[in-house]
Formats: sequence, C-alpha cells, structure tokens
Amino acid sequence: MAVSGVSSSKSIYGNRNVITGLASGMDTESMIENAISAYKNKISALSQKRTKTEWKQDAYRSMISKMSSFLSKYTSYRSANNLMSTSFFDQAVKTVSKGANKDLVSAVGRASSDIRIDRVRQLATAATYKLSGTALDGTTAAFGQDKVSASASGTLDLDKEIDISKLNGSLTLAYGGANAQSYLTVNFDETKTYANADELVAEINKQLEGQSVSIGTKTYTGKELLNNVVKAEVGADGKITFADPKKNGVYVSGATGSVQEQLLGGSEPSTEAGKQIKSLTLADGALDTEKMSTLEYLSTRGASMEITLDGKTKTIKLPGEDAVKGLTGADRDAAYVKAFQKSIDDAFGKGKLTVSDANGDGNGIQFQFDAPKGSTFAIGSTKGEILGFGESDRVTSYLNTGKTLGELMKGKDFSTFEKAYVLDSNGNKTNKLATDANGKQLYSFKVNGKEIGQFNEDTALSTVFNAMNSNSDSEVKVGYSKLTNELTFTAKDTGAASEIDFGDDTSMAAALFGKVDTNSEGYSAGQDAIFEASVNGTSLGEITRSSNDVEMDGMTISLKGTFGYQTDEDGNIKYDVSQAKDDKGNSMFYIYQGQGKEKQISAEQLDDGRFVFSDYKTGKTVYGTLDADGKMSFLHENGSTVYAQLDGGGNLRFTTDESQKQEMNVLTEKTAIKDTKAEGVTFETSSDADKIVDVVKQMVEDYNAMAKEIKDAYSTLPAQRSNGAYYEPLTAEEEEGETESFIKNWTEKAKQGVLFGDRDLASLYQRMTSAVSMTGEHGAALREAGITVNYSNGLTTLEFNEDKFRAALNNDPDKVRDAFTSSVESGAKSNGLMQALKQPLDIYGKTEGGKGVLVEKAGSPLAPSTMYNNTIQKELNNIDSEIERWQDKMENQIDHYTSQFSRLEQLIQQMNSQSSYFSQLMAGG
Repeated sequence: MAVSGVSSSKSIYGNRNVITGLASGMDTESMIENAISAYKNKISALSQKRTKTEWKQDAYRSMISKMSSFLSKYTSYRSANNLMSTSFFDQAVKTVSKGANKDLVSAVGRASSDIRIDRVRQLATAATYKLSGTALDGTTAAFGQDKVSASASGTLDLDKEIDISKLNGSLTLAYGGANAQSYLTVNFDETKTYANADELVAEINKQLEGQSVSIGTKTYTGKELLNNVVKAEVGADGKITFADPKKNGVYVSGATGSVQEQLLGGSEPSTEAGKQIKSLTLADGALDTEKMSTLEYLSTRGASMEITLDGKTKTIKLPGEDAVKGLTGADRDAAYVKAFQKSIDDAFGKGKLTVSDANGDGNGIQFQFDAPKGSTFAIGSTKGEILGFGESDRVTSYLNTGKTLGELMKGKDFSTFEKAYVLDSNGNKTNKLATDANGKQLYSFKVNGKEIGQFNEDTALSTVFNAMNSNSDSEVKVGYSKLTNELTFTAKDTGAASEIDFGDDTSMAAALFGKVDTNSEGYSAGQDAIFEASVNGTSLGEITRSSNDVEMDGMTISLKGTFGYQTDEDGNIKYDVSQAKDDKGNSMFYIYQGQGKEKQISAEQLDDGRFVFSDYKTGKTVYGTLDADGKMSFLHENGSTVYAQLDGGGNLRFTTDESQKQEMNVLTEKTAIKDTKAEGVTFETSSDADKIVDVVKQMVEDYNAMAKEIKDAYSTLPAQRSNGAYYEPLTAEEEEGETESFIKNWTEKAKQGVLFGDRDLASLYQRMTSAVSMTGEHGAALREAGITVNYSNGLTTLEFNEDKFRAALNNDPDKVRDAFTSSVESGAKSNGLMQALKQPLDIYGKTEGGKGVLVEKAGSPLAPSTMYNNTIQKELNNIDSEIERWQDKMENQIDHYTSQFSRLEQLIQQMNSQSSYFSQLMAGG
C-alpha cells in the first residue's frame, strides 16, 4: 500500500524514501540542495581538477608514444629502418648473391675486385656456458626432473607468539605544497613493532630512501632524497616533523588503517592550504603491542597466498583455526597443509599444484610446492616473512631475478670482494671509493676481467643481468628461461678466442655464478669460421676468421651455412682421418701432462713397424709398439719394459715404475672431404638508394611532427572566455541539455594550454633543437646532403632536399652514413644525428630499462609497470580520495536534513490532523 506524501527521489536523495512538503507547503528538496551546494561545488571543482589532470597525463602519453615510435623506427637494432645502423646505409649499394649456394652467403657493399666464396667448412660461433638456476638459489626447481619443485627457505611456526602493533595501514606524503607533483608512501606492517618514536622515524626514513622524487631534471633517491627533499625527524615536543630543505612544502595527503587515529589524532588529511597536516603526533599507546600466536594472527587477519601457476593467478586464503582444532605438533602441521591443499585444488584443480611440508617433524611447516614437468609457478604473500618465504616474500619454481645479491649469496663476506671506485667523465677510475645512494660501499663486478657494473648486497639480480646485456664494456650477455630455470651466458664476440670468465673464487661474479668450468658439459668453446675464397680467379686457399662477417676488398660478406663438402645422411661434413705427420714425415703422438694439457711427440717408424724414441734423461733408445687397439707399449733397448712420462720441463723420459706412467696416443688429423662438383658463390652489385631516401624523408617528417607537438604543448596559452575567465572542463550538470558539437568545442578550448609553461617539455625541446643543429664535420655533411635546420614562427624543424641527398649518397655514401650513425661510444670524435637525437629522447621518453622523465611522470602503456605507478596517477588517486571524502560529507548532510525535514512534515501533519479534529468538535457543538 502506497503511503501518501512519500516519494522515491532520483536526485540528491538517491534511493532514500523521503516525505515531501505536502503538509508544510515547503520545497524541501530545493532547500536541502541549497544547504549542500557548497559540498556539490567542492566535488565539482575536484572533478574538474581530476579531468584536467587526466588531460595532462594523456598529453604526456601522446608525446611519449611519438618519442618511443621514433626511437623504435629509427634507432632500434630490431628495426629495418634503423638509421643508426651502418648496414642500413650499405643498402645504397645492392649486392645479390649468385650460384646454387647463394642462400648460404650474403654480402653488402661494393668490392673493388671479383670475389668468389668457393666453400665454407665451419661457421664462427661464440663461447656459451649454461648454468642451472639452482646454482644461485637452491630452493628453485632443477631442470630435467619428472616434476618442478620449489620450497620456502624457512618455516612457519604456528605456535610462535608474535608482537602485534596497534599501528597499521599507510601514510601518503605530498611533496610540492598546494601543487604537489610527487607523492611518497610509507606502509606500516602491524607485525613490525617500535620501542619509541626514534625507531618509528628510522622506519619511515628507510622506506623514503627506497623511493624517488624528480625536481626539474634531477631525480633524488636514497640518502640524497633524505638530505635534499624530505626527512622525518623527532622534535623536542615528541612530534614527528618532516625536514624540507628546498622549502617546497610537505604535508600528509592520505592515510589508511589505524594511521589516521594513531598518528593524525583522528583528523582527516586535507590538500587545502591552512588545513594541511604537516606533522605526526603519537596517540597514547600508539606503539603498544599485544601478544598473539601465529595461527591466531593468520586466522584473524584473513592471510592468503597469491599463486600464479602457468600464467594464471589466484588468491588462496590460508586455513583458519578450525582446520586444526584440537591438534598439536606434527598432526596439526599435517592438517594445516592438507586444508590448504584442498583450497589449492578447488582453485586450480587436482594435481595441478601440490603443497607439502618438507620439514614434517612438527617443528614448523616448511612449505614445498610441486607441479608437473613443464609448469612454472610463483607463490607470494604479504605475510611471507611469517610463512618462511624469506626477504622476498616469494617462493618460485624459477630463479627470482628480483632477489638481491645479499639473499642469493647469504653467508658470503662481501668485504672480500674488490671494492669499486668512482669513475671520471672518461670512464677512468679515480681514487674515490664508490657508494650507492644510501652511502653503502659498492663492489666491482667483473666479467672477462672487465668491470660491467658496481653492486652490493642490496642490488637485485635483474640489475646484474641488465648490466651484462647493456653495458658496452660487457663481453658476455646472459639469457634466462623460467621453463628450464637455466641461465645461458654467451660471449658477444664469436671465434676461438671468445671466452666466458667470472674470475677466481674471490671475485664477486664467481661468488654469484661460480667459477666457469670449461670442461663441463655446460660449456661450449667458441670456434672460428673456416672457408675458401678466390679473388679475380686466384684461390686464396683456406681462410680463418673469428667472425662470420668478413670484409674483402670493400665488401662485407656474411657466412650463413656450410657447403662445398661431402656430407652424411644427417648433413654433417665427412672427414678423412689419418695419422698426423711432422714436416719430416715422422708419425705424431701426444702424451698428457695433466690438467688438460698435452705434449706432442714425433717418432720415426722402422720397417718392422716399431717407433723409435729417445729417453731425455739417459739418452738411451726406447722402442714403441702399437697393438691392435692402438695402445703404445715400450721396451728399453736392453729389452726391459718401461713406461712413458713427462718431467717438469715437459721432456719425454721413461720409467720402470708402472704407477708413474702417462698414456701416449696416436695424433690424428681430420681432413674434410671436398665436393669437387660444388659451385662457389659470386656477387652482383647495383645501386639502390630509394629505400634510404624514403626512410630519411619520413624520419624528417616524424621529427617535425614530434617537435611541433612538444613545442605547442608548453608554449600554447590556455584559452580564455570573453569575460577573461579560462575555460574549465564541463561538469555533468553543465553538459545536460547541450549539443554534442557545443560540448566538443568547449572541451577542445578547455584542453588548450593544459601543459603551458611545462619545464620538462621546454627542456626536452631545447635538447632536441640542440641535437639537430649540428656543427663540425657531421653538421657540414648533413647540410651538403640537403638536411638543414629551419626556424620559422618560433618553431625549429628539419628540411629535406631529396635531390641533394641522392647526389651526396652517390658521391660519398660513407660520409652520409657517418653523419647519421657515428657514436662517441663506438670511438667517433662526435655523435652523428641519430645518436644526438636518441640521447634526449631516451632521457625523457625511454620505456625500457630505466624509465624516462615523462614516463615516470605520466606512465605509458609501453611500460606497463608505470601505468599505475607514476606521479600523475598518485595525484589522481589523492583527488579520488578527496572526492570520496567530500561525497561522504555531503551524504551525511543529506541524511541529516532529510531526517529533520521528514520529522517536521510529520509534526505539521499531526498538528493539521489535531486542528481538523478540534474544528469538527466545535462545529458539532
């Protein structure tokens, strides 16, 4: 039954049932709307601020996308249009291989003679070394077994009593005053306790050290951040304040958990000037703790593990106290594991991931996880320390490259490693010891005797891998497979001289990876390329080179496969094997000296088949005889049996002591069997500059578009209305009743100048114009090639003259190539155009490895890890918190006024009823 005077309003009332002003005649809805108008205006203002902040983020991301696209297209080795590659410019001369084996040899450039590759016996390879991830972390799975296993490094003790702090949640600090651009977060784990305010401050500063703040083009982290940006301190009054050396303003912008109550006195953080909280006050008992068993803690806090199995992630809640009720010791541990297994089975299915107790003795649960062969898994938890997962809070079937060197080399004395020193601008070592941002000593990490990085126990393994793969001084790169849990080290250079050496047992690299065992199955030595070639019809015979790319009379020839020899059914080259002879025709033998070394010996063979040797010590003759198995036995000239050995100087001598004998073997030589009918590979060259012209022309257009967007972004003033006010984003109410074209036009004007005056963009643009305004020989070469700088209407762009460029390619292609590709890192006196451009674009827009300034600021889909971890996103999160806070306040006010007006309506209705009743009584009298 409907109640008269009750309506369900869809405006400010939401789903509330309210009594309208039927009795009073008042427009209560309008009155409430007027009463809360200040709240609605505040929310609208915050929503507009959020929209403009999103516009800024989108604008930055658009520029990041253009910079990344430019770098990928024109400076990446993966791109077919890489203008930093000398081989790209070699396309000005198109060289085609000819002959039946043309697919096995290619070439670029023009030779000054007729070259023919007659046959290729062996390709050059690099030294490689494979190492199981278990060598670094024994808790990970070893490849080759019938299952994949990994276990926690410690144990979970369900009986252990732990101290639980009243303090939990997080604290967000805004840096930069009212226009904060940086946010720092401090998390308080309730399992971490503090004896006093000093210990609490130490924890806050420790967490601040691990974050970063960018001011201008400089980024502060570690001790530098504490000393120059923000640092927590305990004041004389016991309050925790924040030192701000640069006077940019620091205040609390957000709080979760018990932090608001225990550190902020119950006050809500505010971004408004005059209301900002700039210090922390410890509430009475804020640092108090209570005792609780591990089992109770895990049960009452809803503890869980996040399990990723073969790429699929699920959160599995840990068993509660009911699962082990009434049990103790090993029985309880077994029941706990069994209950957890059921939860895993329910989530992933039976047999997909098995959990067990590797300990099994009732003295704590050591979690072990097993999965079928070929699977990968990672198990993490915010309670990882309690669960026995170690510092990383994770157990993985594969090597966790996020682990620090200190975790992986537990027990190693880092002080025994070679200390690192600060390098000068030329890369030369100074006398000053190198330290990290926190002032901790760094150590020299050397591979093949060259320093490729400076690390300490706080360095992540991934940082070491990045250094090995990206440092120009590194001669070895490393790859890692999660599926096999195997590291593969590969020398960057090919050839027999290529090597992989981590140094002796005292080096940091050897302590991490172990000393390289060149005799192990995991090690493959490098080999040289071996081929035959002819020049102008004259055979050069067999040639050996350390690389498969061979320069011959101006042409670079690339060997891609073997040919010109007879092969077996598997495609392997056939060899004739014969006894090796010296230059006098004597037979050759070898005898081991030990430690993998050998000594070659030659001996004359008599007509009766015996070999003649001379005892170095006595000068007496010894006769050797080969048996049917090819083993050599010796008789002294007096007829006694003797045994061969080498003395300390490597000289051949004989002994009657059989225990001292060293085995002597026939030295054989292998001769590849040539295919006399095989056809050699020849080369035909022609000019083909079209692709280079097209790519350079497109590069100029892309650069100009990118430069214009960046320049316009920071130099375009915000649009103003006729009354002088700036256009602001339309609110939802303002858009009501407006046409799509009106909204579109208004929004375009509101977006105009959203990044006006941005210092980062101004700095980026200045660096870009400096890069293209080249001087010296490269600048002169570019101008001769028709690539010039034009300044018009405040914008610096590039101009491209195709005719001049084609002429320059034809006259001196090497000069044009060097003007684009030269790099100081590669030994050139100055950088060419592409390297000069790459540097500023990397500084501001790099999305791989170390992130660019704008990427850290706005994030980018090209760097997924930054999408929800960037300066602007933190600002958006804080605005969202502010909006939510004001919405809650408004809702409370609506509830208050709705209740009051509803009560008023009821009272007036009662009065009207009573008045009507009395009127009827009087009328009846």
